[in-house]
Amino acid sequence: MRDAGGVDTAPAGCERFRAVDLARLGRTTLNLLFPSGRAGSLLEDAAAALGEEPEAVATIAGALPAPLGRRLLRRSRRPVPARDREAAERRLVAAAFWYLVYELAPELWDRLASAEPIVPQLLADLPADGGRVVDVGAGSGRLTAALAPRAAILVAVEPCPPLRRLLRARCPGVHVVAGVGHRLPIRSRWADLVVSCATFGARPPCGGEPVRSELERCARPGGCVALISPETPTWWRRHGYRMTVYPALPGRAEADLEALLGPPDPPHVLLLKRLPD
Repeated sequence: MRDAGGVDTAPAGCERFRAVDLARLGRTTLNLLFPSGRAGSLLEDAAAALGEEPEAVATIAGALPAPLGRRLLRRSRRPVPARDREAAERRLVAAAFWYLVYELAPELWDRLASAEPIVPQLLADLPADGGRVVDVGAGSGRLTAALAPRAAILVAVEPCPPLRRLLRARCPGVHVVAGVGHRLPIRSRWADLVVSCATFGARPPCGGEPVRSELERCARPGGCVALISPETPTWWRRHGYRMTVYPALPGRAEADLEALLGPPDPPHVLLLKRLPD
């Protein structure tokens, strides 16, 4: 998962989407995008950008917790000058861009993941052989496919329905389930290895303490939790994860993909923590 960016750093692919496209996102994705207690300026931008799209506002509001949904509906009724509405839409789409890609253009994410190969030595260093493994935020299966031949049981957790469909088609022997990092559908102390690639940072809900505690809850005593190129490596290091940096492989994205999503950044950093026995 890429960090939400600002307008100045947003990929050119933002032009593929409009604010009204947020109404096509699923309930889980919308609640990740507008977390309770943290929606703040993003909710204000949604209200301003979608004020002339009452059906879209109602759809988004209905997916959010009631107080947040009522706030969005109320704020969307305020008059907004056209220039401010356009600026709010640019900010909103930039912030939601990767969510929109995952759910509405999963083929683009799949192509980008293929253009960003994980370092083979990093994969070899994961303690996955013959064990029970959970791949969190599995996407379209870049890491899952590498782990499947090595794990005795592999569970791939992915919140986005289109990406789960790709996963099931690509990795038929893997247990693919819906779930988010801060609420994993995995029994406590079940896994020998809990691993995630290019996902979690330092801020909830897509990172921080709720995710760290949930990942570690699912690992058995003496088991491991691993983050491959997380968004904020220093945060994980402060919480007991040992970092190894490998020589990065060259990315190989086609020109049209790079123009839309930016240059590829192959994962090459491993943060690993072994839990006490």
